[in-house]
Amino acid sequence: MQTFTLDESQLSQEYGIGIGRWEHRPTKQPLPFDAMWCRVPAHGKSAPDEHPEVELAVVVGGTAVFTVEGEEVTARPGTAVLLSPGERHVITAAEEPVCILSVYWLPSAADSGEAG
Repeated sequence: MQTFTLDESQLSQEYGIGIGRWEHRPTKQPLPFDAMWCRVPAHGKSAPDEHPEVELAVVVGGTAVFTVEGEEVTARPGTAVLLSPGERHVITAAEEPVCILSVYWLPSAADSGEAG
């Protein structure tokens, strides 16, 4: 068993928020996904982002507003937001900091409907 806590992560500033990538932590075996902790400061927001990976963002603290392709969704702790490849998104925190666990991976050819 291994644990990966936000408090033990060294956060770097990326996309205007604090990011703690799991790839910098030793693991007993390779993981089939990448992951990172994200901390958005109170009244802050991330820079606009889009990427080729599928991303599952789970809010674990605070209330976040996800703006995805112009549509806003309020996400409280315990809410998971699934982002498809290429979806442009911004995460905004209101009165308190927001903590998110982001798990992401490149879709396989089978997932995207491509012949392989």
